Amino acid sequence: MMLYNINNVDESLHQLELIDVLQRLGVSYHFETEINNILENHYKNINKMDKLKGCEKDLYATSLQFRLLRQHGYHLSTEMFDRFVDETGNFKKTLSIDIKGMVSLYEASFLEVENESILEKARVLSQKIMKEYVRKEKENNGEMLALINHALELPLHWRMDRWEALWFINAYETCANMIPALLQFAKLDFNMLQAIYLEELKDVSRKFLAKLIALGTTIDDVYDVYGSLEELELFTQTVDRWDINAIDDLPHYMKECFLTILNLVDELAFDILKWAEFCKAYLVEAKWYYSGYKPTLQEYIENAWISVATNLVLVHVYFFIQHPIRKEDLDYIEEHPLLFRYSGTIVRLVDDLATSKDEMVRGDVPKAIQCYMNEFEACEEDSREYLKSMIRETWKKINEQVGKSCLCGSLKDLAMSIPRTAQWFYQYGDGYGVQDNQTKSRILSLLMEPIPY
Repeated sequence: MMLYNINNVDESLHQLELIDVLQRLGVSYHFETEINNILENHYKNINKMDKLKGCEKDLYATSLQFRLLRQHGYHLSTEMFDRFVDETGNFKKTLSIDIKGMVSLYEASFLEVENESILEKARVLSQKIMKEYVRKEKENNGEMLALINHALELPLHWRMDRWEALWFINAYETCANMIPALLQFAKLDFNMLQAIYLEELKDVSRKFLAKLIALGTTIDDVYDVYGSLEELELFTQTVDRWDINAIDDLPHYMKECFLTILNLVDELAFDILKWAEFCKAYLVEAKWYYSGYKPTLQEYIENAWISVATNLVLVHVYFFIQHPIRKEDLDYIEEHPLLFRYSGTIVRLVDDLATSKDEMVRGDVPKAIQCYMNEFEACEEDSREYLKSMIRETWKKINEQVGKSCLCGSLKDLAMSIPRTAQWFYQYGDGYGVQDNQTKSRILSLLMEPIPY
């Protein structure tokens, strides 16, 4: 992917559009270095995009640039949208005719962090204009209508990457400016990743057992073949006392063996602590239920972000993806980082919105909707709307924490992927607890059914 001349408006915009297409097709990971270089170049020359002022591509290009740069860790100021605002502080009414720009603005608004009122106004206005467009054009089956309906269903920033890739590959096939070679590449890549995921599922189920078997075999050889009686007695005492300081007296190969045992058990111990925390959170909910206690919404969320198991999943995954394991990471995770907390909060809220009715019929513990209804004497509809606004506000906090967190990039990505996956599962109801044909069909499309090409 070549660097275009940043002074040329059309070439500069084409770069951004190509990056966006690569991301939505799910193949941008092949071009990470090139994309990072291009976006760095854009960021350094941000003011040169002012050449777009007054042209028909202005709102569209500015919003696209803002979204891509923020998505890749560049904290752009929202001042770049000031030129679209009138003297009253609202977006200019003339912008409403630019439907392509409105869609771009809508998607950009979800990269908002807290206290960015201009992006909140952008979301409200663009959503209104897009809904009006759908009402007027609902009889047509154009490319723009499909894109708008897709965006209104769930914004791009909240979508699960692989599901978006599957949808966009099909949509891209009918785009007027579609690049055939890129489409074929995306289909092939999607199918190859499917095969890799299936192998990984098999591998994960075997990995821990294989680790234990390999370690057991090594220890067996140490005792049967390599160690003298004196060394073996010392090794056994070191393991029995669990004394890291005693390894200085061990021969080198025994040091390696003991440290391997130590790391494995420490890993298990850390996992066990998180499982204990998870069970304690469920116990709190059970006590509420049996005592008839009605928690406030805040009390509920403080416990529920743990009981939904997001923190537990993230800790387990950390040990899979991070090698070597860093003490500073463990210390950071142990302190319940806000990124994990907010990730779990969204998972719990979207879960409750989808499953609350059925669970209350079964006699389950009060959920977020019931907590809000009890605390504020609100109706169910108002409670649902409030939880939806909580989800939007929590995403703003996630956006901010991703920029601040010292965790490795892959774990930050995962912390964002989990709420995206939850929103995918619960988009049309309880896709997790009720495995209906729609849920099965979607999962099969992702993992089992190759795209014809």
